[in-house]
Amino acid sequence: MSRPSTALRASDHQNDGRPHLLLACTGSVATIKIPLIIQALSKHDISMRLILSSSASQFLQGQSAEQPSISSLLEIPNLEAVYTDEDEWSQPWTRGADILHIELRRWADIMIIAPLSANSMAKMVAGMADSLVMSVVRAWDTTAILDARRPNLPSTLRTSTGKKPLLVAPAMNTAMWAHPVTHKQAAVL
Repeated sequence: MSRPSTALRASDHQNDGRPHLLLACTGSVATIKIPLIIQALSKHDISMRLILSSSASQFLQGQSAEQPSISSLLEIPNLEAVYTDEDEWSQPWTRGADILHIELRRWADIMIIAPLSANSMAKMVAGMADSLVMSVVRAWDTTAILDARRPNLPSTLRTSTGKKPLLVAPAMNTAMWAHPVTHKQAAVL
């Protein structure tokens, strides 16, 4: 997969007038539904960016029509970029340089993690930040203080407390979902 052609700077997109959806996928077989989800969402006037965990990437290697290559996803309208863990530190960092997980958080009006695997659910609940997806989650503005609401966007893109929504769609096999640890983790989320 080719890397995004330019570094993301959220401020460059501040006044584009389009809602910004950050879609993230973690390692569940349900990742194969992502092309359909993105195609359905592309019918709306929104800007989308996609983060794939390393395990989610394994489901989109061009194995079949249902599992296209990651690069082919960029042919879907309104999908601006696809990121993987390697993009986080693709260049040596210098003081003052942008950090991808922070820029993605600033850019996004809403984040949806679909599918959220059992493993990533556990990491999320534990506050781990060992991947690009988990770093964005850990840095998410849970206070409504860090990321000002962008102008001219529907109020539905914020919760009643003014916070940017972070939605999850857990996807795992029945045994994992029925496990008591999963119930505890889901309650935390």
